[in-house]
Amino acid sequence: MSAKSEGRIIEHVAIDGERLHTVFSPGPDEGANAGRDARTPLVLCNDFAANLEVLDDFVAALDRPVLCFDLPGIGTSADVRSIRRMSGVARLLAGLLDQLELTGAVDIMGIGWGGLLAQQFAHDHRDRVRRLVLAATSSGQLMFPGRVASLMRLARPGALSAVAPDGQNARTVFGGRRNDECGAVATAMARATTPTRRGYAAQLYALAGYSSLPWLHRLNVPTLVIAGDDDAIVPMVNARVLGLLMPQARLKIIRGGGHWFALERTDEVVRELDEFLESKFALSAADQDSTF
Repeated sequence: MSAKSEGRIIEHVAIDGERLHTVFSPGPDEGANAGRDARTPLVLCNDFAANLEVLDDFVAALDRPVLCFDLPGIGTSADVRSIRRMSGVARLLAGLLDQLELTGAVDIMGIGWGGLLAQQFAHDHRDRVRRLVLAATSSGQLMFPGRVASLMRLARPGALSAVAPDGQNARTVFGGRRNDECGAVATAMARATTPTRRGYAAQLYALAGYSSLPWLHRLNVPTLVIAGDDDAIVPMVNARVLGLLMPQARLKIIRGGGHWFALERTDEVVRELDEFLESKFALSAADQDSTF
């Protein structure tokens, strides 16, 4: 079942016993009726318990085809039928791409929790990933933790929709240097919906005991690691670890950016993405920030 809204293709896709809400946004040059394979699509893996509508403004700023999806129990996806480890969630994503006939290599961007899924997908399905973008994320449970006060305020289902009613509160919880920029985060969080209990638990289960550290040094895919230096949830040092261990990683620091810097500083992040995704990738010392 699919529908079109302002050029977007909105579908609920049945895969492996689950029913996932997906939105495919064609690039502005392709038009509403363009095929999904006109340009390399960017697949967005969202943060913990966040429904795809949270990223609407970010997606609208991207000048490329973008696929967003809600995992089971998130947004308007049906509730969870099967609890999966991260590798199982990566298989579910591979099946989704098959169902949508995205059989060629795609670009994958993961934010926060979604960055772990993006790493696992790139590890398990290397031939299906052209480039990898890891934003505000870590290697898993062995990460350097964020501020306890912020993590506690987010530690319940439905917290996203209530924790940041304005820019000042968004800045307190997620980090960021300016209330006006964090106001964009508050606007996005107003579109957050409460996950089901099973959906919330399923994402915790996939995270439990998960770490990409044993194999990151073998993840040989061109990768852009982006971090905000004022991230209260995933401190910037975690991005340093990813950048050091991944053989083809380049590191970009968003100065003054909090956890949702993609919403705070959308124009800057989009420029970095465009440069990385469109360039002929060649890693150099200049691509790394020298300060650990």
